Amino acid sequence: MEFKYLTTTPPIGGRIKQICDDFLVEEIGKDYNTKIIYLPDKRVEVDWNQVYENKKDLKYLLVDMEKYNMSTTSAINDVSRYLRISKKKIGYAGLKDKRAITCQKISISDPPKERIEKFYYKNVKIYNPIWSNKEITIGDLEKNKFTMTVRNIKDKTKEDLEKLFLKFKEEIETYGIINYFGEQRFGGVRSITDKVGKLLLKRQYKEAVLLYLTETSPLEKEEIKNARLELKENMDFGKSAANFPVKDGYERQMLNHLAKYPTDFLGAIKVLPISIQYLFIHAYQAYLFNELLNERINRGFTLNKIDDDKINNNGEVVYPLFGYESSFSSGVLGEIQRDLFEKENINISEFFNKDHSVLSSKGEFREIKVFAYDLSLINIEEDDLNLDSLKLTFSFVLDKGNYATNIARELIKPKEMHGWY
Repeated sequence: MEFKYLTTTPPIGGRIKQICDDFLVEEIGKDYNTKIIYLPDKRVEVDWNQVYENKKDLKYLLVDMEKYNMSTTSAINDVSRYLRISKKKIGYAGLKDKRAITCQKISISDPPKERIEKFYYKNVKIYNPIWSNKEITIGDLEKNKFTMTVRNIKDKTKEDLEKLFLKFKEEIETYGIINYFGEQRFGGVRSITDKVGKLLLKRQYKEAVLLYLTETSPLEKEEIKNARLELKENMDFGKSAANFPVKDGYERQMLNHLAKYPTDFLGAIKVLPISIQYLFIHAYQAYLFNELLNERINRGFTLNKIDDDKINNNGEVVYPLFGYESSFSSGVLGEIQRDLFEKENINISEFFNKDHSVLSSKGEFREIKVFAYDLSLINIEEDDLNLDSLKLTFSFVLDKGNYATNIARELIKPKEMHGWY
C-alpha cells in the first residue's frame, strides 16, 4: 500500500518504536486527562482502605490503567483474571498501541477489595482510583497525546534537525496532512487484515480463514512461519491446533473449531471476539478509503474542498467509509469511486451480510485531512542505542481515530513501508 507525503520538508530518516519507551500515549477524555507516571517493576501505592470508605452507593471504580508493551485487550484480560471478574465488567474508551507505554481510563464494576488491593502485574499498573455512577465507554474518548522518539537519525547535525522540525511544524499546523488509516489497521507485519475482509465481503469464508491462518511474512518468527506453511501443506487442523506456537493468538481458537468442524469456515470466524470480526470488514473499508485519497492526489487535487466534496459539521471535507447505506458521489469523485469498485470487483450491497450480521457495515464518513495540536519539539540528543546517530523527541495531540504514525511518517518519509517502526 502506498502512502504519499504532502509536506515539503526533506526527510529526517530514522525509526520509531525501537523500544517501547520511544512511544508514549496518554488518553484525554471528555472530563479527564491521564498521565504516565509508572514504569515496569515500580509498584503502585494506593490507600485502598480509604478508597473503599468513599464508595458509598457508587458502582464503578474509575482508575488509570498504564500498560507496557501489550495490547489494551491483553491488559484488561490480566485485570479481569486477577480480580476474578468478567471482562464485561471492565469498560474502556479506546484501544491503545501495543508496542508502547500507554495510559487510559477504565471502569471496573464493583471490584472486590480483597483482590484489587493486592493487584500486581509487572507490565500493568492501576492508580488514581475514584468512584462514579457512570462507567467508561467508547464515547468518552476525545483525544490522545503522543510523545515519540525518532532514533537512528544519520548524517544530520542537531541544528539541521531543529530547523527541519520547525519547518515541518509550520507546514503541519498550516495545511494538515492526509488522514490515512495507518499500517496498524491492516495487520502489522503480515498486512492481511483488509485482504481477509474483502474475502469475507465476497462470502469466500474458506479462503478468508485459510489466508488468515497460512499467509506468512519474512518478518515473522521462523517457528510461526513454519507452522503456517505446514498447515498450508497438510491442512491438518487438529495437529496445527495442538502445535501452533502462538499460545495466546486467535489461530488456536480457529484451528480448534476447524478440528471439530472441518468445513465450517464461517464458524471459525465466529469464534473470534466480535471486535476482531468487525476489524476485518473495517480494514477493507480503510483500504478503500486510503486508495481513494491516493487517487485524489494522483489527479492533482489537494485536500482542500473541490466541487462535489461532502463537508461535515466542522467544515472539513469527508470521504465515505463505504457500507451498504453508502452511495457514490457525483462528478469526478463519483467517477473515482466507481473506478475503484470496478477494479476491486465489489459492489455496495455486499457490505450487508445475511449470513452473519457482524460482518455487515452500513458505512460512515471520515475527514480526509488531519491536524496535530500542540506539536512541540522536546529535545534532540545523541542516540544512546545507535552508534553515530541522533534521536529526536517530540509530542503532539490528535483527535480520536487518527494515527500518530501519519505524523511520524511525514517527518521521517521512509522509503519502505516496514522497517521504520
